[in-house]
Amino acid sequence: MMGNNREFICLSYDLIGNGYFQKLTFVVLIYFSCFAINQVGASIHEYQNQSFFRRSNSFFFHGGSEGLYASKLHVDPDKKPSPEENHLNGKSFIRFKSITFRRPKESAEKKNEMQQKTGLVEAIIVEVKDREKIGGSYLHSAAICCTPDLSKEGSCNVGEVIIHQDPNYPYNPQRIQTFFEGKTEETTMVLQTVEINHTGMYYLYFMFCDPELMGTTISGRTVWRNPEGYLPGKMAPLMTYFGLMSLAYLGLGLVWFLWSVQYWKDIIQLQYHITAVIGLGMCEMALWYFEYANFNATGNRPMGITLWAVTFTAVKKTVSRLLLLVVSMGYGVVRPTLGGVIFKVLLLGLTYFVFSEALGLVENLGNIDDLTGKARLFLVLPVSLLDACFIIWIFSALSQTLEKLQIRRSMAKFALYRKFTNSLAISVLLSIAWVGYELYFNAADPLSELWQRAWIIPAFWNLLAFVLLVVICSLWAPSNNPTR
Repeated sequence: MMGNNREFICLSYDLIGNGYFQKLTFVVLIYFSCFAINQVGASIHEYQNQSFFRRSNSFFFHGGSEGLYASKLHVDPDKKPSPEENHLNGKSFIRFKSITFRRPKESAEKKNEMQQKTGLVEAIIVEVKDREKIGGSYLHSAAICCTPDLSKEGSCNVGEVIIHQDPNYPYNPQRIQTFFEGKTEETTMVLQTVEINHTGMYYLYFMFCDPELMGTTISGRTVWRNPEGYLPGKMAPLMTYFGLMSLAYLGLGLVWFLWSVQYWKDIIQLQYHITAVIGLGMCEMALWYFEYANFNATGNRPMGITLWAVTFTAVKKTVSRLLLLVVSMGYGVVRPTLGGVIFKVLLLGLTYFVFSEALGLVENLGNIDDLTGKARLFLVLPVSLLDACFIIWIFSALSQTLEKLQIRRSMAKFALYRKFTNSLAISVLLSIAWVGYELYFNAADPLSELWQRAWIIPAFWNLLAFVLLVVICSLWAPSNNPTR
């Protein structure tokens, strides 16, 4: 989500409303931290009496955005779907369910009771590469809604959003119109399923042009589905990845268990800690796999599984860093205990767990596109600073440990710690390089046009952690003389 560090975009760069998102940042953080919901929406986007916001001469509401693959089976837009059909593989679509618009009473009373169409709200589905077809940019106008002057040129209809249709692709962008009738305060969209026939990143906006509809709210939900399930396109590969990583941890755990059984009389305390990290990693990957599998099957992210997965991730990350730190201090090899420094170590670990857990919850609870870059930054910064503290402390402790071993002429232990230091240095350099790539990736792709490659970003960190754990297991493997 998953995901990515960007703000909502609204049709084009000209539609981004920075003021609104600055106000929303803390609300989003507080909302998702309160856990006042039983089930977390994801590919099923819920709207609960939410308002439209003004931009240029239009009013818009962002209904969601996801990467969608092209359909493998045809979807009949006029046929009402049955519950069984919702789970058929091969279909890719956006489905509008129970979408209701409610305008202010004052606005409704100004209309003629006998008039059939007294207000228009449009649902606009646009692929990100076609964003320039929305609004009057191609007509050299800053307007988003059609004006009388533009209408005279025959390029659009007054009161409608301007859409430049390509004769070769007449259905993209696609608009669905819903009208208010007479003096009614509410109108409901007809149940519709829009088939996705081209792979791409799609954005959904609800828009109206009539200023008299100001104050209108939207309720209901939309269902987004890929051919293989409800997982968004940029998250779908992660389900397979987590499944493979679960097997990798299982294999490592089996080898470590057989190794430990062989030398069970000579196991030292440090090796129990390594066992704990392997077990946590196994549970973490398995939980994420089942969370994604459930998400893919239902379109919802149940809080229970997601909460456990996030918590196991935070615990494993914390314990892994503490393991690296105590190993660097020479625990179990140079010094039998950590002495008074153990309280500082535990305090750093507890602080890291709290911020890591908070970041995981904010990233994974809620719609996949509900988190702005600014909101995420408030929790990313503390976690990054704490990671920096761990790195500085680890290399400082390693330097002291290597110095002690050199003075004592413990050449076997010195060689082991040199290998460990080199492995850790390589992992840090790889991390710095990957952070640079991630920053470049996000800066070069603000509209998520490269969504099919986005899953590689989080996958790298899990893979690096696993490789580093394998290195530690090989260096501190059980033997008949472990203290050597």
